Amino acid sequence: MRRFQATFVGIGGQKCATTWLYGVLQQCPGVRVSDEKEVDFFSYYFDRGYEWYERNFAAEQQVQHRGEISPSYLIHPAAAARAAAYNPDLHVFVTLRDPVKRAFSNHLHEARKGHISGDNLLFETALGNNPLYRDQGCYATHLRRWFDHFPAERIHVFFQEEINADREAMARQVTDQLGLPPLEDFLDLRANESVRYRNPVVGEALWKVGNYARRNGLGRVVETVKSAPGISQLRSANREAMNAVVQPMKPETEAMLTDFYADEVAALEKLLNRPTPWERYKPAALRA
Repeated sequence: MRRFQATFVGIGGQKCATTWLYGVLQQCPGVRVSDEKEVDFFSYYFDRGYEWYERNFAAEQQVQHRGEISPSYLIHPAAAARAAAYNPDLHVFVTLRDPVKRAFSNHLHEARKGHISGDNLLFETALGNNPLYRDQGCYATHLRRWFDHFPAERIHVFFQEEINADREAMARQVTDQLGLPPLEDFLDLRANESVRYRNPVVGEALWKVGNYARRNGLGRVVETVKSAPGISQLRSANREAMNAVVQPMKPETEAMLTDFYADEVAALEKLLNRPTPWERYKPAALRA
């Protein structure tokens, strides 16, 4: 193994708790994650070579694991084969969520980033504007490629709904999979999809400062500063609720997407040999 070779990747779907996963790994003393969460090497930047890739988590101190989290790897058709050729012993972390809710969260993300405007702020119109809203929720189709290239025991799947139910317990499962001790003082890192920055420059600057501090063991200090007078008001004033910008999904659209993903969910449960926690896909008797 090369000195800075990665030992894990995160390939969770976009808007499926990959920020939480990054935050867990970032806090582990025995882990070096990339400074930027999404390196996208095995998808978009494979031409830059292994040396460039490994610079993203190079550090002089001895660590047990190195790696990064890039949601693009789940859906990119070549990513699994490229990752397996790079290191066939990689741990592959996957985070998934209800695919219907994921699609709408994807829409909120695009609206927050300013990638869509006008009629496309309506989710029903945006479905035609961005085919990936639907495609990224076809989990079985995409994840099967990873099972073709890695043994099942190296692929660790987490559902966002189970993470939300007990985030600290699920963080322990992450450290267990890597053979690391549990985090003694777990700090929860999550993305807020319900708001966007009125001034993106200020918002991004505050986030980057906080992220730098967390990487250097100052997570508790960051949380204290965030709630301090002045900083708290600045953060609140710079946020706009997304429900004032984007209308909710229509019931008939939700029904259509629920039906669209039904076969994919059934195939996913067969692939994983376990049920999903998504209520809409449980038999009526169990939902009751």
